[in-house]
Amino acid sequence: MKATFIKWTKYEFWPFWLFYGPLTPWYIYKIFTAGAPAYFCTANPGFKWGGFINYSKFDILKQIDRKFLPKTIFFPEISSAEIPMKFPFIAKPDEGERGIAVELIRDKKDWNNYLKQNNKNLIIQEFNEFPLEFGAFYVRLPKEKKGKLISMTGKDFLQFTGDGKSTFRELIDQNIRALFRKDYLVERYKNQLDEILPKGESILVEPIGNHNRGTTFLDASDLISPELENQIDKIAQSINGFYYGRFDIKAKSIEDLQNGNFVILEVNGANSEATHVYDPKHNLFFAYKEVIRHLNYQHQIAKQNHQLGHQYIKWPTLALELMNRGREK
Repeated sequence: MKATFIKWTKYEFWPFWLFYGPLTPWYIYKIFTAGAPAYFCTANPGFKWGGFINYSKFDILKQIDRKFLPKTIFFPEISSAEIPMKFPFIAKPDEGERGIAVELIRDKKDWNNYLKQNNKNLIIQEFNEFPLEFGAFYVRLPKEKKGKLISMTGKDFLQFTGDGKSTFRELIDQNIRALFRKDYLVERYKNQLDEILPKGESILVEPIGNHNRGTTFLDASDLISPELENQIDKIAQSINGFYYGRFDIKAKSIEDLQNGNFVILEVNGANSEATHVYDPKHNLFFAYKEVIRHLNYQHQIAKQNHQLGHQYIKWPTLALELMNRGREK
């Protein structure tokens, strides 16, 4: 009951359709001003579907200087007999989104379990242990030479701190973000459920920084510095046809981040969300204001790309892709 109440009263936990549904009239207006329902796919002409759906994350990472990347390998198909990288490593779908099927693989048992559900079109990535993770939202108008960061999200990973009394199972029940993932966590930590975490001792419960994995998103836009913005802009301009999206990055410290020293985990395209709006300190009015601000950039970028000769994708073509994707799931 508690989880259900919170899910429907706090917008950060709303399903996608409920949060974005009220923006439908705004979207219809933007369709008329752009002249195409799928205008957003033209925001990034260098990406398949503009990075809206079914685009290769690995193809994007290949274009980035390796000094900014953890070791990353793509496998069209892989068998359980192969261990592609020294443990621990991250496994994720090349065309994935929202943290679905992204896992930290700690040992061979984790790997074999993962491959039972996912063994094709995988990105295998060295696990980077930098403690800080961010989502840096980048835009560049095609008729301008320089891009900029318009927001940044900090990530507070799901972790438990012991009180010397509560079992691991009780800590799950006491944490609303863990409660939303209870079935997964009970299975993942089934051998530790009756253990009592010592008072003051902390354990990282979920190492994947996605909101639907229990991570708290925080507005870190105040951390944007000229050095960070310039570094991101240089990298973004090395990626073919990229004008709008989010870099998921990790850094050793705030100082390193602001000096432009970081590693890039992945780059997201037209489907990128302004995730800083899910900071619990914000309200729904702020959230919609910020989402519209970001999507207005997307609309403006798409229109300029169209003026520069990039064709809009026809809506029936995108609709067919969406339907085929639905059947595959």
